[in-house]
Amino acid sequence: MSTRMRRAGLALASALALGTVLAGCGSSAGDAGDGKSLNIVYFEGGQGSDEFFDAMKTTLWTAFTDKGGVIDRQAGDCGISRLAQQVQANNVTPSIWHFCSIGEMQQAIDDGLLQKLDTKVVPLDLLTDDTQTEYGVGWGVWHIGLMYDADTVSKPMTSIADFFDTKTFPGKRCVQNAPPQYTGILEAALLHLGTKPADLYPLDFDKAYGELDRIRSDIMLVNNAAEGSQNMLTGECGIALASAADARWLQAENPDRHIEFVQQDGIRAMAALGIPKGAPNPYGANQYLKDVIEDRSAQEGLLEATGVVPFMLKDPIEVPKSLAGWEESLTGKNWIPMAERWYQDNFDSILTRWNAWVVG
Repeated sequence: MSTRMRRAGLALASALALGTVLAGCGSSAGDAGDGKSLNIVYFEGGQGSDEFFDAMKTTLWTAFTDKGGVIDRQAGDCGISRLAQQVQANNVTPSIWHFCSIGEMQQAIDDGLLQKLDTKVVPLDLLTDDTQTEYGVGWGVWHIGLMYDADTVSKPMTSIADFFDTKTFPGKRCVQNAPPQYTGILEAALLHLGTKPADLYPLDFDKAYGELDRIRSDIMLVNNAAEGSQNMLTGECGIALASAADARWLQAENPDRHIEFVQQDGIRAMAALGIPKGAPNPYGANQYLKDVIEDRSAQEGLLEATGVVPFMLKDPIEVPKSLAGWEESLTGKNWIPMAERWYQDNFDSILTRWNAWVVG
């Protein structure tokens, strides 16, 4: 997922690597007089950037840290095996677990790896119904869509499905060689064949890979989001599947180039937060969730700094003027929600088929 693999870590998506301490490891500043501590360990799954977490420190986390909260950052791979091992060994170290997807969180709930949130403390009523449960919340919205160089195509592109329209838009197109749920390529293939968004899942692999085979010679696989962006700047590909965050970054860094991002459609997904079963400090974790969900100004600050929407609120935060023109990708309007649990349940078979296609 390129959002979480570059500036925005959320992915965007929102996913993140081990071990930078963000605030006062070992400090007792968050220990309340009644024994209720605000010292927590925050575990993050995936490969994120320190830059993103520096932005978190100065925006989203300030309400918690200003009242004495201390947050230690850990990180590791996506997936729930590490969490399962800790719960089974009764040796859980984090009190907040940042999952790479809502699908991961849903599996953790089914496997009994999370404890219920304190709904008297955590304001779940502020979040949209599809992004919260009594065991956890969706966070770090990320979008995958179509990015293109307007100087290399014959007319404006209007859909992620245009990735497969090689007649109207000839030339090389880049996509990351990553698990398909992080690229949107299978959804784009089916949309190009006329599948309605509501009928995408479960994905028809045979039809999708038939489209991939049809344009195989036009597809350029890249190792990561940075390589895809660089290829666009050098002209090696004029079209790419990318996160909205990466597209915004590329535009901002190259104002002389006409880099565009289709906002009429695309795939929307989220990371997620929960409290592990047996967490050392559920009190502090619930207080953390309360503070980050309620602090709208801090959410606006993180959005402006990173382009990542922290939470899907029933009353959405206002898109800052600096991100004018990106309202649809930031609010999720007209975007297709990914069937994240379906991807989670079928991850191995989906990845196996993708890898087989890559090697031919």
